[in-house]
Order: sequence, then structure tokens, then C-alpha cells
Amino acid sequence: MNRAELMAWLRLLSLEFSANKLRALLERFGDPEGVFCASAAALREVTGIREADVAAIERAARAPVAIPALLETGAAQLLIAGVSDDYPRPLEILPDPPPALFVWGNLQERDRFAVSVVGTRKPSPYGRMVAERFTRDLCEAGLTIVSGGASGIDTVAHRTALEAGGRTVAILGSGLGNLYPSENRALFRRIAESGGAVVSEYPWDAEPDAWRFPVRNRLIAAWGLGTLVVEAPEASGALITARLASEYGREVFAVPGSIDSPTSKGCHAIIKDGAALVDCAEDILNALKVPTEPRTQVASLPLLTETQEKLLNALDLEPRHVDALARQVGLPVHTVQAELTMLEMQGLARRMPGGAFVRVL
Repeated sequence: MNRAELMAWLRLLSLEFSANKLRALLERFGDPEGVFCASAAALREVTGIREADVAAIERAARAPVAIPALLETGAAQLLIAGVSDDYPRPLEILPDPPPALFVWGNLQERDRFAVSVVGTRKPSPYGRMVAERFTRDLCEAGLTIVSGGASGIDTVAHRTALEAGGRTVAILGSGLGNLYPSENRALFRRIAESGGAVVSEYPWDAEPDAWRFPVRNRLIAAWGLGTLVVEAPEASGALITARLASEYGREVFAVPGSIDSPTSKGCHAIIKDGAALVDCAEDILNALKVPTEPRTQVASLPLLTETQEKLLNALDLEPRHVDALARQVGLPVHTVQAELTMLEMQGLARRMPGGAFVRVL
């Protein structure tokens, strides 16, 4: 993305339009520059665009825009749906995926194998202990930990993932130029600089307005293969995330607590509604069908050939037959069989009955 394109995207995102409205504009005009070059009459023809929106677009086209320092240096980047290779694949299931995401740090292909960990901002000592235990064990199994960067359970999950040498992604309810909560700014920097990522769909300097957090929760819910609720009162943003995860076809897990604890009532409520009661990370791994190997065997990712990388990216937690993999990557079956055997020897794939393979994290 060149400088002019980046500035056009910054202008477009500054409009604070919904994801669906932005997508309608991009589908009609091709890119942000096309949006700002469009006539008022053409803009009015786009479904959902009101007169106030047309005026806002015209104002934004004339407004000066500065590129934030983190974007200038490359420490942060703007990922475009359908264009950027690193745009997170799990978000594609959303009915309204963000057309663009600001990412401070780095996303990896393996981050599609993640569990979202959420809970109250005021956890009990029990809740903190449970969040630490589950997070550490999930990281040990090779899963990325996704959470919202908030105080409480979110913070415990992110910090524990870092301490365990795992990967973590924080999805914020504010812009990356206005980090919230402020007491977690050092944590966010640590996440970004240690190889993880801090992510936002909002304009760079967006305030942490209350309405942003429930909207942000859909990204947390969609990103994880499952969502774990550690502690949550009956009225909790964590329960919004759990509900959305269920709507998106993701697994929902909840940790039980004392029947007298207000911070466990939300967990008990969603267990009654069908969430899986879990008391150890193994329950989650089994439910997600996560095949793992001893950590000593896969402590570092070996150097892979281009073909092996294609196959590894194609493998999932559900068994895939060799023939289907060969069709997907466009290679002969015998070549795919040989390369899968190499991945199996390196502890990155596992052979299943009937000529199928699964990804090992």
C-alpha cells in the first residue's frame, strides 16, 4: 500500500461508518480513493447512504490527514479484507467483517487456531488462578490466546500467555492511538513487541466509547475456535461475547464457581443454556479436537519448503483427505503424500485413519 492509498484509507475509516456501509461503498467504487472521487449523485445511489453520509464523505475528502508514527515506521500496519494475506481468516465468518484492521505487532497464520478467553473486570482470586491455569495450558498446546485487553480476566489471560511463551492477540474497543485502559499500555507494547498483536477496527485515535465494546466483542467471538468464560456476573460483556460465539457456530466453555459468588452467576447461567462446563484445559482441547505433540518436539518451527507451507496452511483440526488437499493446493497426490510425510516427521501433521491428515499445533 502506497502513501496515497494509506491516507485514503485513514480518511475513509475516520468516517466511523458501519462495516456493512463501508463495504457497500467499496463494492460500488472499488477503493477509498474511488469513494472520495465519486460525485454526490453517485454516492446517493449506494444502499444505506444517507444525505448526512454524503456530506461527511465530502468533508473528509477535504480534511488533512496525518499518518501515525507506528504506521510510518511499519511497527503497525493496516490490513485490508480480501487484499492483505495476513487479514485474519476466522473473521470471514462474520456477517459484517471489518473491511480493514489496524494491527500493532504481527499476526501469524497459526493465530487462526485460537481460544478467546473472557471474563469480569473484577475477578476474584479464584478467577485469576483459573484464568492463569487455563491460559498456560492452552498456550502449552499451541493455541493463541485472544482477549479484549480489558482490566481483570482479559489482562490475566494476556500476561499469562506472554509469561508462558505463547502467542496472544488483544482486540481493543478504542483506536490504537488511544489505548484503553491506560494502565495496560505497557502490556499492549509488550504484546506487540514480543511477536503478538494489538488489533482495532476503529479509527486510529478513536475514544473508548461504551458502544464500541459490544461491537468489538463480535471479533473476539469469531476469532477463537471457542470462547472460554472464566468469571462473569449476570450482566457482563463476556456473556455478550459468549452469545455471539454460539451464534457464529463456535464452541462456548464456562468455568463453574461458588453458587454464592456474584462473579460466577453468569457462567452458571450459560452452562444451563448449553455452554460446556470445563474444569481443565484438556476439556477444551478434546472438544475442539486439537491434536498436540509434546512441546519438546515442536519447540521451534522448522524451515519449510513452499509446498510444505501451502499444505500446512491448508490443514485444519478436522481431518482432510490427501486427495482433497491435493486438489486444494493443485499438486499431484503422490507429491502431497510425500510432503505430508515430511510434515508428520517434523511433528506438524498427524496421519488419521482412511488417508486423512490433521494439523498439529
